[in-house]
Amino acid sequence: MSSTQAEGVIRNIIREIAQTCLSRGQTLSETLIAFTVKAVVLDPRNRFNVDRTLTKQDVQKLIELCVDRLMDQTSPTLNTIKMQVYFDMNYTSRREFLEVQQKVLRSRLPSLSREITDSRAKTREDLKNLYGKIVSYVIQRCNLGSATDINTMRETTAALQSVFPQAQLATFMSLLKQDKEQQLSELALIVSGIRLFNKDSRKGGEGIQNLPAVLNETLPAAAADIESELAGCERLAWQALFRTISFVKIDAFQKGGA
Repeated sequence: MSSTQAEGVIRNIIREIAQTCLSRGQTLSETLIAFTVKAVVLDPRNRFNVDRTLTKQDVQKLIELCVDRLMDQTSPTLNTIKMQVYFDMNYTSRREFLEVQQKVLRSRLPSLSREITDSRAKTREDLKNLYGKIVSYVIQRCNLGSATDINTMRETTAALQSVFPQAQLATFMSLLKQDKEQQLSELALIVSGIRLFNKDSRKGGEGIQNLPAVLNETLPAAAADIESELAGCERLAWQALFRTISFVKIDAFQKGGA
């Protein structure tokens, strides 16, 4: 079965589960149903073989198990799945945003690195432009400020000149490509260290965030949000536990009476 066919089967299963639950008075999101399907299939007690195509009997069994689980609103498992869905729906976008941001930053470096290591600068103007590209690389490599900010560029240039003056460009250009790349990485770390030291000494650090201050501002709010979410999860967990215990006691009483 191709991936397209498999996706079609899964969509049909989700649709049928949704319709069945709706006919029984429960309106459920496709996201919750999809998570439930995944949980049921991966549960070894249900004996689904994920390496082979589902038969009609497997599909019917899967639908019945999912419907039973979704209709049992007192199930601790269902509450766990709901919490997982909530977490993914609310926090995935933030994680993806950060990942995309890092990918964009990383994608710029290889092309800039190639421009520097492949350069055949000869004139004074060419050498000046090459040095400016190295400054930009250093800033972007460690993500300490913006390469478009004049003050950040000026401060980074001064730090770079203290360890790698422009007069050394001729020696740099004579190196092998691999050695150039290694030196670029080393310069980025050294210059970033100088800028961080200067910031700590209050002699520079243009464009570098004050991380301690940012953390002092954001951590209390983040901690409060986490505590609130944990309290809600704990409340749901206790409610589910008490309901389960109550059902067990009732069932045991009924069996004893019988």
